[in-house]
Amino acid sequence: MKPASRGFTLVELLVALTLASLVAMLAYGGLHVALRSWHAAELRQQQMELRYLTQDLLRRLLESPQAVSLRDDQGLQQMAFYGDEQQLIFTARLPALDDSEQLYWVQLVQEKQLIERELSWQLQMRYMPYLESEELNWSLLAETLASAGEYEVLVEAMPQAWRFGYLERSRDGTLEWQNQWQRRPELPVLLRLTPPPRQRHDAAELLVAPRNMAYAIVKSR
Repeated sequence: MKPASRGFTLVELLVALTLASLVAMLAYGGLHVALRSWHAAELRQQQMELRYLTQDLLRRLLESPQAVSLRDDQGLQQMAFYGDEQQLIFTARLPALDDSEQLYWVQLVQEKQLIERELSWQLQMRYMPYLESEELNWSLLAETLASAGEYEVLVEAMPQAWRFGYLERSRDGTLEWQNQWQRRPELPVLLRLTPPPRQRHDAAELLVAPRNMAYAIVKSR
């Protein structure tokens, strides 16, 4: 006679259920790790794209100053360009706003922000239509841009302020960086925007020639 077939014992059933639970936990853990890795990679990609778009926008803005000559309220003829380490004011066309030949006053300025009791910086672009006037006061223009101009935030949550620099070519052909460019009869040869050391792994230094000065760099003797 054939031996009677027997079912699973309780111990065998418990062992099988335990093994199935372990396999399910391992599978879920692996899936969770994979999802976290995928999310982190996607976040890094988005951050890289945002940094690229921001740097591309800044490059285009720093290329755009127009060689417009004007006279200030002290009677000094100069280029419509005024900058120091913290801010920069110039005239430019903004095709993203309209397709006309309208000139705008553009200001790139850094503002302190207090967020959750921590001090940080914003890089803002302020702008308003350029109107010719008999005389210009740069301090008053900056105040008007702050109070009446439109603005966009280009970079935010910066732990330290970035620095603008201006490359000057002297009469003898030598080139030297300056930390300000004010009341000059010409545009600088190059513009430089330097992030602080703590941010240089996230943002690269920008060196840009205004379009009107694109061929102005010559080898000094």
